[in-house]
Amino acid sequence: MSFNFDKIMKSFRRIMDENNTTNVDCETSLKMKKPKFGWDNRSFMVFVDSCLIEKKKGRKATSSFDRIGWENIQRRIKEKTGYSLEKKQLTNKWENMKKEWKLYDRLMRLETGLGGTRSLIDASPEWWEEKIKENKDYVKFRNTDLSIFDEKYAFLFRDSVAVGDQTMTPLQFQNNSNPNEENMEGKGDSDEINLDDDEPLFTSLNESSSSKRKRSKSVSNNRPTKSKNSIYEEKVDALLDAISSKSTQTYPQNNPSPTIADCMAIVIKFPDFREGSNNFSQALFVFTKKQNREAFMFPTTDEAKMEFLKMDSDDSNSSNDNEECVMEEDREFEMLCGLALKGIILARNLRTPCHTSDRTGHMFITEVLNGHRRRCYELFRLNVPVFRQLCLDLATNYGLQQSRKVSIEESVGIFLMTLAHGCSNRFVQEFFNHSGETIHRHFHTVLEAVLKLSADIIKPDANYNDDVPEYILNNPRYYPMFKDCIGAIDGTHVRASVPQKDEVKYIGRKGYATQNIMAVCDFNMCFTFVWAGWEGTAHDTRIFNEALQRPDLNFPYPTDKYYVVDAGYPNTRGYLAPYKGTNIRYHLPDFRRGHTAAIREPRGPKEKFNYLHSSLRNIIERTFGVWKARWALLRDMHVNYKYKNQVKIVIASMAIHNYIRKVGRFDEAFNRAQQESYNPVRGDTGSDVYEEGPSTRRTSNDDLYMAARRDIIAQDIITLLYHIYTCTYVH
Repeated sequence: MSFNFDKIMKSFRRIMDENNTTNVDCETSLKMKKPKFGWDNRSFMVFVDSCLIEKKKGRKATSSFDRIGWENIQRRIKEKTGYSLEKKQLTNKWENMKKEWKLYDRLMRLETGLGGTRSLIDASPEWWEEKIKENKDYVKFRNTDLSIFDEKYAFLFRDSVAVGDQTMTPLQFQNNSNPNEENMEGKGDSDEINLDDDEPLFTSLNESSSSKRKRSKSVSNNRPTKSKNSIYEEKVDALLDAISSKSTQTYPQNNPSPTIADCMAIVIKFPDFREGSNNFSQALFVFTKKQNREAFMFPTTDEAKMEFLKMDSDDSNSSNDNEECVMEEDREFEMLCGLALKGIILARNLRTPCHTSDRTGHMFITEVLNGHRRRCYELFRLNVPVFRQLCLDLATNYGLQQSRKVSIEESVGIFLMTLAHGCSNRFVQEFFNHSGETIHRHFHTVLEAVLKLSADIIKPDANYNDDVPEYILNNPRYYPMFKDCIGAIDGTHVRASVPQKDEVKYIGRKGYATQNIMAVCDFNMCFTFVWAGWEGTAHDTRIFNEALQRPDLNFPYPTDKYYVVDAGYPNTRGYLAPYKGTNIRYHLPDFRRGHTAAIREPRGPKEKFNYLHSSLRNIIERTFGVWKARWALLRDMHVNYKYKNQVKIVIASMAIHNYIRKVGRFDEAFNRAQQESYNPVRGDTGSDVYEEGPSTRRTSNDDLYMAARRDIIAQDIITLLYHIYTCTYVH
């Protein structure tokens, strides 16, 4: 069926006529409405200050104020300006302020190196022209005082408005060669000492502390975090060094101290200091101290030396008490150090090991991979050949390495088991017989390797804009009407765990905190683009429009082709949406309701188009269904994962989804999803509220062009059905 340009132009003119008529009706209706309130600068600032006061009072629990908060704002504006404004007028102004804040935040967040003060953007005219070309609304920020955005708008909206500041795409992990150690939260949920993977707590007592430190440094190069054994070992080294410094002090040998014999050889020559006398014994006791011997040898005359002995003997009784106190403190210090060291040794020896099973993690993974194929699929959601190939690719191309005690197969098994069953760290410990720190470390090591894989596997085929997909080419329901369709676009929500102070902007219509994910898939049920991490309150259309504006995201734009999208997206060039209307059905369940076949049957060209459009776009619903059914962790993300790691887990799970589809010859989940009777569970995708946001790449001609093309497809469907009817029943 050829593409008729005359039919497009005819439909284009008809839509232009309808559009003009609609505009006249709208203008007529607007004239009958009550004139809008003109916000002057004084009334606007009173409104903003009133909002700040109510926010500080806690009247803004969600994205807007409660009833009392709005009443207080109305009353305050009435008192200070004399204007009696309705709540609807205030909420409209509030929503406009929110849109301005989103626009300002996006402009400032995506740009770095801008000069000027906080109240003025200092940029070149070329920079402004480029930005205004991307989005004409940016012109309002040029040569304008912007201090209100950072000083007031930020306080009002930052904690409740989705800004997408933690979003991620696979592309950003393409050149990430080193795992981010900051993303490894602690050492898992275990408080036990690692009993199987680290060095012994104590080595030979003859080994010097310097050699221990050298060994510890060499070990740390292969470990992202310090083990508990190494921490205890450092503490013991410190105690031993302290004891050694207090009890075995040495002195410089370049100026040796005089000995007792040297001093007594001089004293014995003095009168009244003969051997056996009281003075001789007293001198002998005085010379037991080093400082006394050095002081005795300093004078040059015998009279001075004798005077020193007489003076020191008088003070010997009082100094004995001080010396005994110092010696007692030393003994107490040494005793405490000994007790601490003994306590650590006893605690080490008396601790009952947690994992005492004879079956090691290596034995477990070997048993699974060499056993019945069903075990591997149930535990890891992969068939054995795909599992082995994944381990090989991660080790060969993406830097995954084995450790002294944990093989690559074990590491990948730890990661996949956590992902497939959503189980906790302690649960995985029981299977692999490792400590919590080891399980945690290897999970994040594999996560970083899979993220590098995602940059190579979550992307469209090189010729995605050239060929007709086999899914459409081999299906007479869609060919030739949808021969230019190359995939589907939709959004989906995944439950998220976020701090309580940030929950407002993550809790959308689901009623719980979620992250919103925009995804594009082809007709092979593979993801070709992913943008994850948006707050749950962000609308699908807003994410879609921003993705088109960001060249750094490498969005797979269609050229003379199009993606099918649902009614929440704009029907513009390159993106085909269904017909909208209160009496026009779209979703497949809408066509399955009814007591008779005549009621269920699509009525008219628009509904017939919507039926086939919904059936074709159902490919992304099936893809989401397979993806979420395979990985249970997506249904309940643990609270001990940081949000940025939750986003990484989403991208990594999509990467393995694509890997299974492209490498595995047979997979139960994909085969089940290809059946005509497969009905993916809806409710986690898309948006029930169809509100269209502004797009900087859209023009009225683009919208009208795609509307005309949609009309032609609808007419071709009617023509094809009529041809089938006449061939079947007439002839």
